[in-house]
Amino acid sequence: MTHKTALKIYEWASYLLIVGATLIYIFLKAEGVVLTMLVLVLAMFMRMMMERTRRKACEDEIDELQNDLRRLTRLLAEEKKKEK
Repeated sequence: MTHKTALKIYEWASYLLIVGATLIYIFLKAEGVVLTMLVLVLAMFMRMMMERTRRKACEDEIDELQNDLRRLTRLLAEEKKKEK
């Protein structure tokens, strides 16, 4: 699963959980407070997972860019040696 797909899944899951918590609270009033809180905590967990996935995607991109920079620097050094 790509980072983009995981981000969408976590984002939509958190939205659905927030809507679900709202519906639980509206329909169950006082009896559903604990269940509402549990669903909200789960929604927060989904948001944390989304941010973690976003951070990992950024780290992967940084690693890829650093590897490209190293490769290009090496090619430039080789080209300068050929010119001398």
